[in-house]
Amino acid sequence: MLKLIAIGVWVILVTAGATFASVYLGKSSGNDSATKVDLGTEEIVSDLTSIPVIHGGDVEGYVILQLSFEADKAILEQEKVEPLPYLKDAAFRVIFTSSDIDFRHLKSGDLDRLTDMISKEANHRFGTDLVRQVLFQQINYVRKEDIRTNWIGNGNASN
Repeated sequence: MLKLIAIGVWVILVTAGATFASVYLGKSSGNDSATKVDLGTEEIVSDLTSIPVIHGGDVEGYVILQLSFEADKAILEQEKVEPLPYLKDAAFRVIFTSSDIDFRHLKSGDLDRLTDMISKEANHRFGTDLVRQVLFQQINYVRKEDIRTNWIGNGNASN
């Protein structure tokens, strides 16, 4: 009789252990497969934006640009806020504070550094890897003197 009770307890323990292990392992593998699903990217295009370039406290000119952000679609679906204002703010902050880049004479590596810095700043602000890539749609530099000359020369300014 004692052997029969011992076998019954052993069967109950083995069954409970197997059930617990299958549920525990099933949940962890299910989570891994859910995080590995890649829904692709979604393109978010900014408006044409002008950013002042300041050296020594004086405005030297303006960087006029339009950016395109390749954002992770799965993360965008989770977010409850519109990402474009935050992405534009990250780009503005990076370009405004980039004192080591001469926008009058851009070098080949400057654009890569800018896109990397904008991407890192945007992802830092969101706390996740939302932005996969930043693309320049348009970038121009206009000197302050050129803006004033064109504005006054067209008769649009009043004394």
